[in-house]
Amino acid sequence: MWSAASVLVCALSMLGRSDRHFHPIAFVDGVPRGGSPSAEAFVTREPDTIYLVTSAAAFRAVAESRDACGPRAAIAKLASILVHEEWHLRHGADERGAYQAQLTTLVFLGFDEHSSLYHGVKRAMLSVAATQQMARAGD
Repeated sequence: MWSAASVLVCALSMLGRSDRHFHPIAFVDGVPRGGSPSAEAFVTREPDTIYLVTSAAAFRAVAESRDACGPRAAIAKLASILVHEEWHLRHGADERGAYQAQLTTLVFLGFDEHSSLYHGVKRAMLSVAATQQMARAGD
């Protein structure tokens, strides 16, 4: 089993980045109370920090892999999740913008709109957008 730090290095390396040029990143076993049970990461402000959920499927797939930095799709998903959360820290709470940044990253990493990874992230984006729209309509 690979350490959480090793998994993070793989994801950042895929992005061509290092932890010195990224927001602080911490690891948690699960989503805090009130958070979406399907969340794979989240951010906090003051201090700005990205939290990766180590029990999430993509994180576990990399950590439990026999090969360093494998499987590639799981590393790409983690890398795109980091970009999604970084977008929130730079631009705010808008999920559509964060998901667009995540989808663009997936394409950059070789997972286009025909891949199951891209399709899964787009489905999540549409689900979150629908939930936000329903919440606004109820206000």
